[in-house]
Amino acid sequence: MSFDRYVAICQPLHYAAIMKQQLCSYLVGAGWVIGFTLSSYHLVLLSKLTFCGPNKIQHFFCDNSPLFKLSCSDTSLLWKIDSVLLSFVLLGSLCLILVSYMCIFHCILHMPSASGRKKAFATCSSHLTALAIVYGSCIVLYAQPSEGVSLETNTVVALLNTV
Repeated sequence: MSFDRYVAICQPLHYAAIMKQQLCSYLVGAGWVIGFTLSSYHLVLLSKLTFCGPNKIQHFFCDNSPLFKLSCSDTSLLWKIDSVLLSFVLLGSLCLILVSYMCIFHCILHMPSASGRKKAFATCSSHLTALAIVYGSCIVLYAQPSEGVSLETNTVVALLNTV
């Protein structure tokens, strides 16, 4: 979406030529393939766990932290792999989005009319607000090693992320 906003604001006359159906399909397909690949890897890691205690998760959805805490297996390596993988995904995608928005802000600041700048900022503000909420809560949930974080804290942050 940030690439779409970049093209719409910084190259509005070329928007139709750049954002063709084929490019949109490639972008969506790449997102699905990357998501499916990483989810599959995650499932392989989770399938290695053994459980011998209670089978109730004190969470409103099945997240890694509660599963790791319920497991009887040694999860220290899984915590590290999970943190590195998710940090790479979260921070990598966040960096791409931030680069896109830096280019957008550069274009906006060089617009000659104040009304054009206002309209461009209004176009981006809802997306930036959603990004701040989603990435903020995801970084709190997943980019830090959450072995020491309480499940109550994770539940509250996960609720914010889900809503």
